[in-house]
Amino acid sequence: MAVIDRVLIGEGLVIEERPEGGLDLKNVAHIDLIMGPRGSAAEDAFCRTLTDQKQGVNGLLAIAAPNMMVKPNTVMFNKVTIKDGRQATQMFGPAQRGVAMAVMDCVADGTIPLEEADDVFICVGVFIDSKADMDDRIQDWNYRATKMAIKAAVAREPKAADVVKQYKEALHPFAAQTPEAQNRRAEDKAAALAISQMQERSKHAKSSYETQVKDNQQVDLAISQMRERINTTRA
Repeated sequence: MAVIDRVLIGEGLVIEERPEGGLDLKNVAHIDLIMGPRGSAAEDAFCRTLTDQKQGVNGLLAIAAPNMMVKPNTVMFNKVTIKDGRQATQMFGPAQRGVAMAVMDCVADGTIPLEEADDVFICVGVFIDSKADMDDRIQDWNYRATKMAIKAAVAREPKAADVVKQYKEALHPFAAQTPEAQNRRAEDKAAALAISQMQERSKHAKSSYETQVKDNQQVDLAISQMRERINTTRA
């Protein structure tokens, strides 16, 4: 029986503190994800997202490297309007890499069965703030958030019964504050607890990936691979 036999929904958010202190709202990663088998609404959404390009709103394939799109077929779309080249580069660079590696790692670890991967379609909504300023965090946090969203979707989590039990006590770090709490800041107990809850939910998504080093040898290897694939295509 197929594991991914219907449209599945996943969500993931990763945020930590900035080096100088305070929540890093500039580089927060938030993923909304739809996935499903061939013939499902997920495939229709995939095709519409990839072909319905508009100014500031773009769909792009997730690729591990040029000429190497990931499997399952994955399309990304931005949830914040792209206004300049810097934002576009962040979407087509670190965010794309992070999402792509998360998808492939979920195939490699068996979350997405290898035998189903060629017939599954994934749509990934990516949030990149217009003030994002740390590409390494964009890449790593979107990797972790995407992996979290995929694993939650495949596991059919959260369950409705669990949400009913927890939703009143669960805290949203960006929610409007009540009149009694208008003067609270990030160090408040409520905000600290919300951050702790998010970190607890996201810690399983961490892997050795975040320790990988972007050195010149990796760049040279990627360029060499790209040239080899281009030459093969020409032959």
